[in-house]
Amino acid sequence: MIFQKFEDLELTNIPVIIFGSGPAGITTALELEKKKSSSIIIEAGKENFSSNSQDFYKGKIIGDNLTDLSSSRLRQLGGTSGHWGGWCKPIESYNLENWPLKKNELDQYAKETCSILNIKNKFEVASLNNYFNQIEFQYSKIRFADKYKDYLKKSKNIHLMLNCQLSHFEGSDGIIQNAVCINQNSKKKIKSKYYILACGGIENSRILLWTREKNKNLINENLPIGQYWMNHPWIISGIGVINKKKLKSKMGNKFINYDGPLHFASKKKLLNDKKILSAAIYLNAKEDTKFYKEIIKDILCVAPEYGKKIARSIFSKDLKCGNIFMNLEEPPNKNNKIVLDKIEKDKFNIPRINLYYKKSKESLYTAKAFLEEFANLCKDQDLGRIAIQDNIYNLDSFENMGGYHHLGGTRMGTNKSISVVNPDLKVHDISNLFVNGSSSFPTSGYTNPTYTIVQLSLRLANNVASKLVL
Repeated sequence: MIFQKFEDLELTNIPVIIFGSGPAGITTALELEKKKSSSIIIEAGKENFSSNSQDFYKGKIIGDNLTDLSSSRLRQLGGTSGHWGGWCKPIESYNLENWPLKKNELDQYAKETCSILNIKNKFEVASLNNYFNQIEFQYSKIRFADKYKDYLKKSKNIHLMLNCQLSHFEGSDGIIQNAVCINQNSKKKIKSKYYILACGGIENSRILLWTREKNKNLINENLPIGQYWMNHPWIISGIGVINKKKLKSKMGNKFINYDGPLHFASKKKLLNDKKILSAAIYLNAKEDTKFYKEIIKDILCVAPEYGKKIARSIFSKDLKCGNIFMNLEEPPNKNNKIVLDKIEKDKFNIPRINLYYKKSKESLYTAKAFLEEFANLCKDQDLGRIAIQDNIYNLDSFENMGGYHHLGGTRMGTNKSISVVNPDLKVHDISNLFVNGSSSFPTSGYTNPTYTIVQLSLRLANNVASKLVL
């Protein structure tokens, strides 16, 4: 059931409160319901987008440019899934080596994750050579608000409270006793057995930092809340022509033949040999005569003979021609961090955030090394040609590298000096507070995070449900 006011909602005897109605929050509530557990979802935004509501997401970026903090996320029912790109893929096993979880602990939720995201449980991987895999993403068209709004309205076990801002938690002796929430300028303390923070890769840190500021003895002052924050760099890195027929001939039955873009990702051997981070590229054919002519012009400059060869057959179905887009891993950096502004506050008197961010030289080196190695492969085996953008060779030329995937800040781990939550996503030294979402990622990998967020949410819900049975 959906509610707008405190007085409309019976707050007693509901064992779990989830803050945030994005993929993490809704998935957790749905899974808890399957396990016969009721919950409340507290959403700070409204049912639909509101510029007044979005104002609460304003903050300062100090350092290198990123996408504006109030436009890179959404404060409404469904959270940022309201404008996500939809590309889904499990995180690579080698990206989990610094996680306190094994890949099978996530993979057991693959079928259910795909059901929630309305995608096929099929992510083919084919070896191109020792350094590269051809990979397959699945594309999800769902918006969590659109898919689940009507269901939430009818559910008797999931209660949804809109337009209700979580300010901070109160408690003592390692136990959260209540959550202080604000609705229509009135404050109310909400009590429950377990609290799950699922407000995104920035707000999770903001709320925990404000909680620690308000109650010094509740949260360990040494926990690195807000630190090791990561962007997920996404850049247009060049143009390319790949002969799909020749590629298929080289790979044989291993070739993944589907209608989407051609995707290629780094293998662990490439990471080890070149001392780089993980990365992936995709080339999406663009059916545009003018664009194709420009591609030919560029290819003729860097590879005249090849340009002449393909000029006559540029519209062949065998050729994939277009921009090359790149997803890059960004390493966790203690100095990339979220802190509370000492002066600026929102209208609920909660400090806004300052995000200290510096672009990673390792990520840009990764882009250069990956693209050069892939370009050489295409040329040497006559699979196509890759023209790398000049700014790949100049870190400072990138004014904005992505910015829509916010990760870290409440990272998971067993060492309290470099993590905020344990492998079960429980805040260290607090028995009944969990933090869910991409803010818990210890490393980023190259893969878009939503698929992994849903897996973690299912795992968390099962864990919490088992505690309720005890």
